[in-house]
Order: sequence, then structure tokens, then C-alpha cells
Amino acid sequence: MNPTRREFLRDVAAGSAAVGAGWALGPRAAAAMLPSAAVSRLQARVQGQLVLPGDAHYDQSKRVFYWNPKTQRQPAIIVQCGHEDDAIRAVEFAREYALEVAVRSGGHSHLAWGSSDGLVIDLSRLKQVVIDPARKIVRAQAGAFGGEVARAAGEYGLVPVLGQCPGVSAIGVTLGGGLGWLSGLFGACCDNLLSARLVTADAKTLDVNAQSAPDLFWGLRGAGANFGVTTSFEARLHVIGSVLGGDVHFAVRDARAVLRGFREIMQAAPDEFQATLNLTPGERGLFISLCHSGAENEADSLLKQIQSLAPTVREVVQRQPFAKLAEKAAATNPGKGPALAFRGIQTVYRDRITDEIIDILIDQLATAAPDVVMGLSHYMHGEVCRVPSEATAFPHRQEHSVHLRVAYNWSDPEETERRFAWGEEWLRQLRPKSDERLYANYQTYETEVGSPSLFGSNHARLLALKAKHDPTNFFHRNANIAARRG
Repeated sequence: MNPTRREFLRDVAAGSAAVGAGWALGPRAAAAMLPSAAVSRLQARVQGQLVLPGDAHYDQSKRVFYWNPKTQRQPAIIVQCGHEDDAIRAVEFAREYALEVAVRSGGHSHLAWGSSDGLVIDLSRLKQVVIDPARKIVRAQAGAFGGEVARAAGEYGLVPVLGQCPGVSAIGVTLGGGLGWLSGLFGACCDNLLSARLVTADAKTLDVNAQSAPDLFWGLRGAGANFGVTTSFEARLHVIGSVLGGDVHFAVRDARAVLRGFREIMQAAPDEFQATLNLTPGERGLFISLCHSGAENEADSLLKQIQSLAPTVREVVQRQPFAKLAEKAAATNPGKGPALAFRGIQTVYRDRITDEIIDILIDQLATAAPDVVMGLSHYMHGEVCRVPSEATAFPHRQEHSVHLRVAYNWSDPEETERRFAWGEEWLRQLRPKSDERLYANYQTYETEVGSPSLFGSNHARLLALKAKHDPTNFFHRNANIAARRG
């Protein structure tokens, strides 16, 4: 134990008599009252590791992917779970000492909900992935990334339905609904969830599935972070052949033609096809990332349509196993070189790609910093839109709707306010004027009405479910279910 850590434990022990004040003092004050003996007992009860302020790895351990001056937190204690049961001990400790809890698996929440000023339950070390090829099922722990699950499944000629970023937690994306390359064929990630092991707010373990707890299983599929710590899960796997995947690059000057052509292609896209359009003023320019998992002649035809939108600058497209595409770095990845200090993102959900949206994106690109990457992601079509909105807690299944995003990275603190101001203006111009809806996994702001924008017609049922399973809102660092405002 280094001196800084010892001093921290000595100082917080002095305030232990006031622990009962709890949330009335807020998470920072509650964190300052942890008795050193209690921390030592917790370390003895978990198989993982505790990280405290002053520890050598604290600064790295507290960070999440979208870390910046607005999202950064200073956890009082981080529990890096070495076993699923460590989550039980962490919940018990947080309840006893009135600490705000954040649950982290991949750490990619756009609002950095994977960190807190209280206690962080870090599941990222729980990496076990088991494939049952006969039943076409994956069983995985909460720390497994989407790319890791795809790689394991690919060894048996199978594919999971997960997101498009390989470093995002497989269960994290699923609990928020989950959209990816194969959603047109097989639905949302949550539509393929079969069961989950959950640690509840009262530190009990539940095995949740359609038979054991149908209402809770319904809620986990789209609003799952509200109900507990999901430590492991089972999901369906599917069989497909090789896919045509990669990127087609165009010059930024052709952005309008490419955007309009992209809209036309996607409006008629078959279930087997998904594509994302990215715009950046940097060296990558304008590019369409694509995946076609069907017949080769149809894939070739769609590729030719994309190539005909404007003169191409570069093409990196090939037939490949799906697992290889699933491990391809996300378009918003900053790329090579040392990691930058801060990352920010804004997102908007829109009913369709309009001419107005295209004009705004082109205008905003003209004022963007070179590292900015805008995107049109998760174009909604196919099987994901055929599932009724009330079938799971994930409601936003409108055909031809699209998710807009802009990501930016910087290191100079003096750039912070300018970056935030630019991102806020991007958001202001692209937000819909009414009937705002938000995708839980892409949430970067709150609407005037609050969580009804996240859950639509499912909101009332979710309120009742939240009141039953987490009446004190112990788990609130998430796309949180709350009463309608106003």
C-alpha cells in the first residue's frame, strides 16, 4: 500500500460515523466516509481487485471511452471483478455506504455512464465465451467485446447479432437494444437474447429468461441497465456464408451526390445489406462502409451502385468471413498514434434522411476540425423493423429511420470549450423540431419530456417494472426510466 492510498483510507475512516447521511450528502460526500477496515474486508471478499484514489492504475482505471471534462468522474472505489459473484459484494458495499453505482463492461456509453463519483463495478475482466455449436448459442460473460464473441463464434461457422464496433461490450449493446451489420437479417441484438444472469439492487442473483421472469426479460431487452448488473448472458447464433465488406471512399466535394445516392440505395436495400456513411474533412474524406451477407451477384450489384455515385478515391472491399469484418475498427476510432486526452460525441435519431439533413451535414463539415467524423448509422430496415415495438422494451423500429452522429477528439484543454460549442451547434441544427426520440445506446442528451423519448409506448410498462425491481433507482447511471416531465 503506497502512502497516498494509506492517507486516503485514514482520512475517509475519520468520517465513518456519518455514513447514515447517505445520499442526502451526495456521492462525493458519501465516498469520503468509507472506513478503511470496510474497504479491507471488501478486498478480502472479492476475487478481483479494488482500485482506489492514489493507486498506480487509478487514473487509467477510472477512464471510459468518451472521457472529457463534462463526463469525467473521480470514483471513490473501483471493483474490478474477477468473478461474477464480485458484483454481489460490490452492490452490498455500495448499499451499505450509500455510494452511487456505475456499471461498466465495455465503457462505451456516450454519456460515460460507466464511471461515477461513487463505486464502479467494472466487469471488463470477465471474458469467458463458450460456443454451443449444436444449439447455436453463445454463453458469454459481461466483459466480452462484440469482436471477441464474433471471433469465437466464427470458429464454428456461426455469427452473433451484435454492434458494429468490435470494442463495445456484447451485453452492453444488447441491453440497450443493439443494432449492427446483421439487424436487417436477424433483428436487433436484444431480439436474439435468450437469458441473462442479473445481480439486482438488493444484491440477489436472478437467472432471467422468457420462462423464469417474462416481464423482467422483456425489460432487459432495451432498458436492461435499469434493473441490475448483468454478469453473463446467452444469445442465439446464426449461420451465414462469407460477406462482402469494406469501405468505398469518395472526395468530399461529391458529398451531396453521395449522400443522396446513399439514401436511394438504402431505401431499396435487401435484408442482407447494411451500410454506414461517414464524412470527415480529414484524409479519409467521405466513405461508405458496407456489409452484404447474401448472394454474391446481389452483393456485386449493390457495390456497383455505390461505385457509380461519384468517382471513387479508394476502395478496400473484399469477400471475407463475417468475424473478420466484425473485428474491423469503428469509423470513429481516432486511428494510429497516441490516444488523445478527450473524446466527445453527439447523436440524433431522425425518421428519415431528408434534403435538409443532407444540407446541414455538408454545411457543418465545412467548419469541422480535421479529426471530426460524422456518420449516418444503423439505417433501419428488414427484420429489425418487422418486430413489433411492444415485443421488447426497445421500441424504435421505424423503417427508414437513421441515427446521426458526430465524434471528435482533442488533447489541448484550451480546445475544450470550442469543441463543445461546435458539437452543441451540430446537435441544435439536427434535432427534430418535435416528437424527439432517442436510442438508448446512442443517447447524448435528454429531451424536455425525459425518458418517454427513449422508450415510447413502452414507457408506462417500464415505469411499473422499474418500481418493482429497483424502487429506489439504485441503478440510475444508464438510459434511466423516470416519470414523464412537465
